[in-house]
Amino acid sequence: MGIRSKSTMIGRNRWIVAFCVGIVALLLVPLVASNYGEDLVLQALVFAILAISWNLLAGYAGQISLGHAAFFGIGAYVSAWLTTPSAAGLPEWLLVPAVLAILVGGVAAAVLALLTGPAMFRLRGHYFAIGTLALAAIIQLLLNNERSLSGGATGFYVHNELGEVGVYYLAVLALIVIFLVTYYLKRGRLGLGVQAVRDDEDAASTLGVNPLRYKMWAFLLSSFFAGIAGGLYGQYTLYLNASSTLGVAWTIDTLVIVILGGMGTVYGPLFGTAVFMLIDKLFSQVAGGLATTLEGVLIILFVIFLPQGLYGYVHEQFVDDVGTEAEPVTDTDPDSRVGSEVNN
Repeated sequence: MGIRSKSTMIGRNRWIVAFCVGIVALLLVPLVASNYGEDLVLQALVFAILAISWNLLAGYAGQISLGHAAFFGIGAYVSAWLTTPSAAGLPEWLLVPAVLAILVGGVAAAVLALLTGPAMFRLRGHYFAIGTLALAAIIQLLLNNERSLSGGATGFYVHNELGEVGVYYLAVLALIVIFLVTYYLKRGRLGLGVQAVRDDEDAASTLGVNPLRYKMWAFLLSSFFAGIAGGLYGQYTLYLNASSTLGVAWTIDTLVIVILGGMGTVYGPLFGTAVFMLIDKLFSQVAGGLATTLEGVLIILFVIFLPQGLYGYVHEQFVDDVGTEAEPVTDTDPDSRVGSEVNN
């Protein structure tokens, strides 16, 4: 084993240990934190899952979506309808346990992606981003108008059998599973394919990669994870409002998190979530109404001076090996290699 291989293994082991320590800390939160502290950590868990899902589509596949809130909101509302069908005027036989309802919410979000994806991917670049933003606006408008399903301005009140602590631990489990799926997905055939499309779609096509197929897979998985995040959010807060649940703020905050942590990296969304939650609460307390402006300035500074994100910076400074995960999204990223492993 060469020096670089040993260094890579040591660096990877450090991140695995840090991840395990973080999971243990999350499991202890309901036992040691106040209700407010638990609420904050649950919000962070939802943001982390949402950031991982957005990073899968934007960071790995290179498809910038501004309508991620649509899939988040669909997951939230579908799970709410299945645990509280009477409030939506639906038959009681639709009532299912919260865990199943959340999974169905994720599937519903993936189905929405399946139905709209072929049309969306006829657009490229900024046009794709605008198309996804329009999709979110349409879904929000439809739910706002369907008062019987969404509760309108009054909102939709949710019931489930798990309770806050049960949903919290379910969110921790969901984060672990989604993180591990993404971690191994990136190194597999599908991960190499979507990164090939990101780096050069035309060149990938000449190597036998079907761009639409790989973009659709990334879109479906990303939407499914976003739907899971929405379902968890709805089952924990027990209240949904179409204007806020499907608002563009969810997408913008998620974009900020990924940029802070490092786009196109596995650990970046986790780093970004932790930092975002800290600066969001700090700026809100210190700057009040100027908090959003300060966050915007901070993002601009990150894009200019730290394009690889916090994860990339920490990896370069404190880990001997500058591994593939620390690299910004460039054509020279070793994880973007495409050879005989990726084909149609």
